[in-house]
Amino acid sequence: MLTSTQDRTGTQNPSLPRGLESSHLLLGEYLVQRGLVTEQQVQQAMDVRLRSNSFIGQILVDLGFIRADVIGPIIASRLGVSYIDLLQTPPEPDAVALVREDVLRATRSIPVRFTDDTVEVAMVDPLDVAAIDRLTFLTARRVIPLLTMAGEFQTIYNDLYDAQARTTGALHELEAESAAAEETVPVTRAVLAAAAEAPIVRLVDSIIESALALNASDLHFEPGEQGLRVRYRVDGVLIQHTTIPANQIPAVTARLKVLCSMDVTENRRPQDGRMRYDHHGTLYDVRASSVRTVFGEKIVLRILDQASVLVPLARLGLLPYQQKRLDALILQPHGMVLVVGPTGSGKSTTLYSSLNLLNDAKRNIMTLEDPVEYNVPGLNQVQVNAKIGLTFASGLRTFVRQDPDVILVGEIRDQETAEMAVQESLTGHLLLSTLHTNSAVGTVTRLTNLGLDPFLVSQALTGVVSQRLCAKICSQCADDYDPRPEVLEAIGLKNGPDAPAKFRRGRGCRACHGRGVSGRIGVFEVLVVDEDIRRLIMRQAAEDEIQRVAEANGMMSLREAALHAVRTGITTPEEMGRVVLTKVA
Repeated sequence: MLTSTQDRTGTQNPSLPRGLESSHLLLGEYLVQRGLVTEQQVQQAMDVRLRSNSFIGQILVDLGFIRADVIGPIIASRLGVSYIDLLQTPPEPDAVALVREDVLRATRSIPVRFTDDTVEVAMVDPLDVAAIDRLTFLTARRVIPLLTMAGEFQTIYNDLYDAQARTTGALHELEAESAAAEETVPVTRAVLAAAAEAPIVRLVDSIIESALALNASDLHFEPGEQGLRVRYRVDGVLIQHTTIPANQIPAVTARLKVLCSMDVTENRRPQDGRMRYDHHGTLYDVRASSVRTVFGEKIVLRILDQASVLVPLARLGLLPYQQKRLDALILQPHGMVLVVGPTGSGKSTTLYSSLNLLNDAKRNIMTLEDPVEYNVPGLNQVQVNAKIGLTFASGLRTFVRQDPDVILVGEIRDQETAEMAVQESLTGHLLLSTLHTNSAVGTVTRLTNLGLDPFLVSQALTGVVSQRLCAKICSQCADDYDPRPEVLEAIGLKNGPDAPAKFRRGRGCRACHGRGVSGRIGVFEVLVVDEDIRRLIMRQAAEDEIQRVAEANGMMSLREAALHAVRTGITTPEEMGRVVLTKVA
């Protein structure tokens, strides 16, 4: 088992608290010996650490394998400092005021309390000598470092210095500059110069920082008559952040394009771009897309966190027997397994998690993606490029000569790609892909509508995973409540035997930024194509009939999976109704 503080190439992780490097008993081994985590969980955390800048203790917390307040004191003891739970012991305002915000952000520290001679400072890295010296100079007091976990630090930092306030401050600064100017400069070199000036830079940075603090998946910059509306997609729902004055739209748009290596002079044709953003030592890949609208260019930034797609299948939300069915599907030597659902339902995460289970030196795994969102060591990833004739279909024809064991196709969009995918799965390869359908059994109809012979579909298709993402109730503020009768009626639970005895929802707290939900979890239905299902496919049976037989053979429907999440207090009836289509008699 690899538990060294160095990766397999011997490179030190700069984000790891340096006190752990000299420990005689490494952290992962110690936690396993104490029975706090399993060896498999430590190995999974190590695999994530090789692709991120976080250290293993924080990754174990992020993956949900151990609580921050459990591992925090252990790490602190090994570092020779005390641990502080900032969520339980908030810092004193007068102590925080001793140091500027930019210094706290740079040093990842927050003063908690002070006396005439000393100041106690919660730090993510309490052995950072340079940070301690800087804080000593600025506070004119002896610094007593305390350990806090990165998640706790970020929550309290967001509370103290709300990114909305930073955005508002930057907007006020821009308005003051605009009022001082006699006229607005057209979109020329002056706009490019403005995009590089401090107010615009601070404004864009504050917007991105706020999105990352909220764990947003997408940022929308939408031009309109009143200005540039900025919205975030958080836990699957768009929320408004701010509106930027119309006269600042060109400079903000130019800044975003410069960051994402897009053509600033082109504003008519759609463009794609990318950048890497450093957020408190964690690097995020950001994918950008622009399109011309009536009032200007709309730009959407998608935030890609590589650690999020390396989540073990057990952490996605699959119930134990569902995971056993999926494991059996992807461990087969050949066949076609499809993951289906609407856009933003987590299909890519499920596929990458499946590949992570298969990713070893014994297999040649090749992927064909548009675009390649996450670079994963061990995979041979190919980017689709229609300009040179490299499409999903032509790429699959090339893959045949590359001796693959496992093939991932980003999406089956047309008949040619579908036919090639079927041929690959029938000739001894395991093929994984995605399709846009609303249910697992609907996948069969979709494939036949693409022109595939039902007999070939029945022979090639081994399984289908249909999924949705539900927002999870915040564990810090969960409470019992009585849903409105119309909500229960809408999802078919009113006065029914399926209705739980009690329901849960989040009241809203600091940890969830007052939203009552924190993070998302998948709900799944896993269709295994057995002999009964194959016979139905060959005779082109109706979807309702296939659904009945599949459920009789052990498939849990999406509705049942979502209802299980409601019963166990993971999500709310309102969220279930939002993400799962329910047929009510």
